[in-house]
Amino acid sequence: MAIQQHLLRTERSIDDEWFEVLKISDGLFAISEPRHYEHTVIYLLLGTDQAILIDTGCGIGDLSNVVKQLTTLPITVINTHTHLDHLGGNRQFSDIFMFDHRRSRDIASQGAPKDSVTWELHREELVTPPWPVGFRTENSAIPPFKVSRWLNHNDVLVFGDLRLKVLHTPGEAPDHICLIELTRRILFSGDILLNGPVWSHLDGGDIRDLHESYQLLIQHQHEFDILMPSHNEPCQSKNLLPLALTASEDILAGSTRYKQGVDPWGRSYRRFDFGRISILLK
Repeated sequence: MAIQQHLLRTERSIDDEWFEVLKISDGLFAISEPRHYEHTVIYLLLGTDQAILIDTGCGIGDLSNVVKQLTTLPITVINTHTHLDHLGGNRQFSDIFMFDHRRSRDIASQGAPKDSVTWELHREELVTPPWPVGFRTENSAIPPFKVSRWLNHNDVLVFGDLRLKVLHTPGEAPDHICLIELTRRILFSGDILLNGPVWSHLDGGDIRDLHESYQLLIQHQHEFDILMPSHNEPCQSKNLLPLALTASEDILAGSTRYKQGVDPWGRSYRRFDFGRISILLK
């Protein structure tokens, strides 16, 4: 896959100035939230007759408006997991796929209350102003939403010329999935493979599960050429995967040192650094 990156900075493509849109190649856009602490990255993948939106971010900007400016194709959302910074904008879309897990079914049926969303995503200290025009924190609750299809491990989703393989990859979250677009040979790696820290100190994170997920991805590495993580910078080389696997092995063996810290939500962690990637544990 040829990767030719250039930022779309026209007023039409990012007219609320909250999102930054990166055209990675024909038919693939990274839509990021660089002024939020999470720096979530959402991917828009265009097929011949269907568009796939991988995650919906923090729910702060008008994501649906940005997507409409990039494509007229019908949109299917696929959430990589149920952390709120990945489904905050689900309310803006009607066709949603999620991995079939208790956490996914709970949040789809119940949503998330205003207090939880405000604490997790909408505190002033998490955002570099200005806020998008029209955004109000009092409307920040995530309402319940309908899931069109519940996904299972090893499902292959076919949308015309797009073929997405679903892999259950817990370790950062128990309901986490990665997606391999088999035609374009792209791994959408969610939160477990990225340039920066993997937050396995969160509730449901587990280093043994993370290690097993890296082992699973190694078994599928012949099916992809490049990684698209859900935070920080897109377009990471696949050699990040063996580095992450070795990192998890070193942690499990007790052969590496860590630094202690506290995240912006007051959760303490042990941080193990391995160059391009770090792993945070309780």
